[in-house]
Amino acid sequence: MTRPADPARPSAAAAQAVPRGLVLLAGAAGEIAEWAARSVVPLVVVPAGEWTGVAVAGGSRVGAPYDDAATVLAARPVPGRAAPALGFFEIEGRAVMTVHAHGRRRGPGWVVWEPDLGLLRPPGLQMAGPAEMVRVAGAPPQVRDELVDLLHETRARPVMMLQAVLATLGLPLAGVLAEPSAAGRMHGASRHEPRPREVGWFEDAVADGVRLRRELGALR
Repeated sequence: MTRPADPARPSAAAAQAVPRGLVLLAGAAGEIAEWAARSVVPLVVVPAGEWTGVAVAGGSRVGAPYDDAATVLAARPVPGRAAPALGFFEIEGRAVMTVHAHGRRRGPGWVVWEPDLGLLRPPGLQMAGPAEMVRVAGAPPQVRDELVDLLHETRARPVMMLQAVLATLGLPLAGVLAEPSAAGRMHGASRHEPRPREVGWFEDAVADGVRLRRELGALR
């Protein structure tokens, strides 16, 4: 089993300075490229063998509460032709992982881990289990036990836990989480900046949602 190697914890300010997020997708390359192009977060797409990595490459282009780039990418649905996919993010001092498997009808499954506490079960999120992560990653079934042991560790930084999970599952691009800028220097990498129309559509959709909730609230 690959264990986190660094128990040190950075300050909250340092942890939030650089958004860290990586999605590994095993679907159609064209669909993945189009998905990346429709983002409101700058992304770098990196071919990685059987996988295609999509890494956060800067801050979100929309305002609060959608101003954290890693959170925006983690919550974004993956189209069926781009799936299956696994996501790895550092969000508010936690290691957050997402599982986009064929057959899931209510969005991704989530794995949330926090230093000193271990695995959490945030209300409102559909949890994913180690066996599902192993299956989507294409790892041997016996890796499940190694992953369970790893996720019971509590002394590590979130980024080290994410890298250890990637290594345990035999997945590529773990170094991108430690050094997000490295993705843009990799062979075959392409950068996708948010297009103004995508940002505008996103902001309009958010405004419409807020307005609808207010109107529904007024009917109660």
